[in-house]
Amino acid sequence: MYFKIKFLAALFCTCTSIPLISQNQIEKDSVTTIDLKGVTVEAARISISKKKLPYALSIINTSEIDAIKNQLSIQEYLNTIPGIYIQNSSNFAQDARISIRGAGSRSAFGIRGIKLIVDGIPETTPDGQGQLDNINLDIIENIELVRSGASALYGNASGGIINIKTKTDFESPFAKFKTTFGSYNRQLYNATAGIGKGNSKAVFHLGYQTYDGYRDHSSFKQWNFNGNFLHRFNDKLKINLLVNYADSPEAQDAGGLTREQFEENPRQARQANIDFNAGEAISQYKIGARLEWDISQNSVFNSYAFISGRDFDGRLPFSFGGIVDLNRNYGGHGSAINFKTKTNDIKLGYDLAFQKDERKRFMNENGISGSMTLDQNEKFNSLGIYLLDHLNFKKWDFYGGMRFDINVLEVEDSFLSNGNDSSDISLNSFNPTLGINYQYTPKHSIFGNITTAFETPTLSELSANPTGEQGFNQSLEPQKSTTFEIGLKGNLKELNYQVTYFNLRTKNDLVPFELEAFPDRNFFRNAGSTARNGIETQLEFDINQQWQLTSAYTYSYFIFDDYIVNGNDRSGNELPGIPKHFGSLAVKYKRASGFFGQLQLNVVDAIWVNDTNAEKAPGYTLANLNMGYKRKWGDTEITPFLGISNLLDKNYVDNVRINAFGSRFYEPAPGFQVFGGISISL
Repeated sequence: MYFKIKFLAALFCTCTSIPLISQNQIEKDSVTTIDLKGVTVEAARISISKKKLPYALSIINTSEIDAIKNQLSIQEYLNTIPGIYIQNSSNFAQDARISIRGAGSRSAFGIRGIKLIVDGIPETTPDGQGQLDNINLDIIENIELVRSGASALYGNASGGIINIKTKTDFESPFAKFKTTFGSYNRQLYNATAGIGKGNSKAVFHLGYQTYDGYRDHSSFKQWNFNGNFLHRFNDKLKINLLVNYADSPEAQDAGGLTREQFEENPRQARQANIDFNAGEAISQYKIGARLEWDISQNSVFNSYAFISGRDFDGRLPFSFGGIVDLNRNYGGHGSAINFKTKTNDIKLGYDLAFQKDERKRFMNENGISGSMTLDQNEKFNSLGIYLLDHLNFKKWDFYGGMRFDINVLEVEDSFLSNGNDSSDISLNSFNPTLGINYQYTPKHSIFGNITTAFETPTLSELSANPTGEQGFNQSLEPQKSTTFEIGLKGNLKELNYQVTYFNLRTKNDLVPFELEAFPDRNFFRNAGSTARNGIETQLEFDINQQWQLTSAYTYSYFIFDDYIVNGNDRSGNELPGIPKHFGSLAVKYKRASGFFGQLQLNVVDAIWVNDTNAEKAPGYTLANLNMGYKRKWGDTEITPFLGISNLLDKNYVDNVRINAFGSRFYEPAPGFQVFGGISISL
């Protein structure tokens, strides 16, 4: 109840300013104003264009090619971006594991160390966990990816930013229906509708998908609903109301294999995962509001509030504590105000977030819940205050900021038969950033920056206590990083390019490991420090109006700079889970109507699977083909499509389980897959 009261109060703060605005502004005469929007990067939290932002940035504007992909994982949208490496695209009990320059690579499930924003509202929980399984890929309009550290902007768990905008605005009402069928009983059914006109519009989306999986014991099914309501009171004031619900009653986990098992039969599941019926069931909702108000000709106010709940029932492949019952509630509220002149834009704001996890564990008796082994309530409350500034002086752009975060973590032990392990931790942080962009010609720029990132252990990582005690693992410390970055960007006629070098240093890296008594359960420890150097390149070449060629390449040399475990010095070893070299090449053919398609190649180097650098997962080359034919009859557009994933039928590793006990490092990827369907737009 207290949680809901806090949300309602935040929502009240966001929405009740509307009548005040109406009284003071709506009746005013129109005057000439400075354009505070323009072509801006929303992830930067301040009015600045992509051309002037002094940070490594990629923007994906979804197209008809993305609409005809298999849409099993966000990986299909992001695997042409440098610096971003994605695994686990076919284990739907663990979700996609996204890494930006190594941030997030430790994740046992979901996304860690990266800030996820959807339609201006945080998708990452306050403690730093994130999933995108509740977002249907078909409604994504564009994605902004900032690869630089961003804790000065967003606080905890901001080793990078993924900012997603869904389809909201449209010129006239529409309806769209799509079905997909494919290998391994792949089925997808989507329906999207846009209603309203003028100042009030709404987009509704309903989707259902199911998949038996390439491997044994790897099926999943999911329903999801999204609603986005937009109302413009006038040209200065608008509000978005957002509703999201997802229900996944089944997502099985096939588990990791040894190298021998992977090579012998990649489709098999680990026997223990079958015996314990490893997998999960999830339901989640999210309700939010976002307000934007142009107060005057040189100031803008914006605010958001949201509440979310997630019920998780998990079955892990071991007995003691192998059944997880998690009830999570979290939410937040934030506001900010911009003041702008012709050369300066300054923003002052705050973010308030709160999270409560009611976590229980039980014995896993061959997939059936047994006696209780853990019962505790975990809380994460945070307040962040930030100041950002963008200063333009002729060809120079300066972007800087600072942020202070107060993070308070608590655990209440309700399983008192073995003692009371309740405790609390305060993990505060101050993070600055400074970037400079010099536009030495109208089409070419050089940029550089220094950024920081701060990452607390998540509540699930703290509760994974290798001592066997209840409460938090008190030995874990936050991970911190500092990044220096320099790059070039611009365009030569039809060629857009970006080249970036980065030098990143971390302290207290959170590293996963497993214990013999709890195979497939991740525990965590801190490494002393790491040194990460890399080069990222991205090219887009429009050959003509129909043909486009894109390429990306990443070089990553990441090593443990200081890391001693049980007397064993692992300093100088390379970080596991990240390839040293990876890249992509794609050729697209597009027309206003008729045939369109894409052939894409991804090349990935071999990957270390553990901290000792004793074994590598093999590298691979992956080819994917997508084709469609678009034709209009009056107001109706029909698009049949066909796709082939893993065109060369390569046997490769989709996910590396870092430091897995028993050398079960490998989760195989699907082989040759065919899918096809039809999309109808009205």
